[in-house]
This record gives sequence, structure tokens and C-alpha cells, in this order.
Amino acid sequence: MSTYKCSCFCKSVQFQATLKNLDLVVCHCSMCRKLTGSTGFASLECANDVTFISKKHLAIFNSSEVAERGFCSNCGTTLFDHFKPANAFFIPPAIIENLPEENIHFVEEIYFDNKPSYYAYKNKTKKKNESNFK
Repeated sequence: MSTYKCSCFCKSVQFQATLKNLDLVVCHCSMCRKLTGSTGFASLECANDVTFISKKHLAIFNSSEVAERGFCSNCGTTLFDHFKPANAFFIPPAIIENLPEENIHFVEEIYFDNKPSYYAYKNKTKKKNESNFK
């Protein structure tokens, strides 16, 4: 496990996070797609809590009863998804400084049954449908 510095685009929110591993997961649920404005939320799981260095423009959005999303209120960068019951943080790889991208393993797609039909990843991944989470 390695600790990395993470920051938003404008650098007004900065924190350190220890990654659990370098296994990338993409969530295709409609909420993740809408919140990121993209095809889903790609993330790496933290091994423990995050330590904030600067949180001048940190904003928290309670997206559901069990999760909250962190973002920068100045530049709009998505910073994390915090699954409150397990105190687990999921960080998008693009905000992690000096991440060894060649060592990232795209391993899983969740809420796969909610993925729109207009794209497909070429990687072979484990696929979990919404029913796996109920």
C-alpha cells in the first residue's frame, strides 16, 4: 500500500490517501454517470480514511442515505465517493499525483446492467449487476 497526494484542478482541495490496491472499478449506475457527467465513476479504493491538507473549497453532497460525494466548489472536480457504513473512500485516479498508471488493473464494472449501450470497454472485467447489491 502506498500513500498519494490528491488534489482538485485548482489545488484548493488537497488530501493524502493510502490506496488499498491499484484495482480500478467503474460504476455504471445512473447516479455516478450523472454526478461525473461521463460514462461512470472510475475509482481506486482507499485503505483507510483520507487526511486533508487543504479543504478551502471542499463541498460534500449527500447523494444517498449511505454515500456522500466530495467535490471542489471552486473548480468542480469530483474528489471522492464516501461509502459511510464502511467509512470507505473511492478516489478517481485522475486526481492522484504520481500514480503509477502502468500498474493500474481495470478489474471490475459494477451496476453493469445500468450501463448505456453506446460504449463498451475492451478489458475483461468482473461484472456485477444491481441485484448483486440488494
